[in-house]
Amino acid sequence: MLLKLGILGVILIIGGIVFSGEIEKIFPNTSTKGVNSIKSDVKILTSKSIESAEDKIELSMKKTESKLIEIKEDSSEYIEEKISNKISFLNSSK
Repeated sequence: MLLKLGILGVILIIGGIVFSGEIEKIFPNTSTKGVNSIKSDVKILTSKSIESAEDKIELSMKKTESKLIEIKEDSSEYIEEKISNKISFLNSSK
């Protein structure tokens, strides 16, 4: 059990050293004033997450709107074609 904890600790330490640059990008204030820096980092991550979600929702809405317009146009053309075919069939059968 102690060996497993030791191995896990070594992996975490090595990972922290290897990815310290990435950690610094994600949590830029970690080196200052403990709790306040964590609060600041959480606020930054929250605002980035909210902005990302808003962008994705807006993009999805635009795609949906364009698809609905496309479907409406296609269905209108299809209905007109079917009606024209029926009318021409009825006229030719008389």
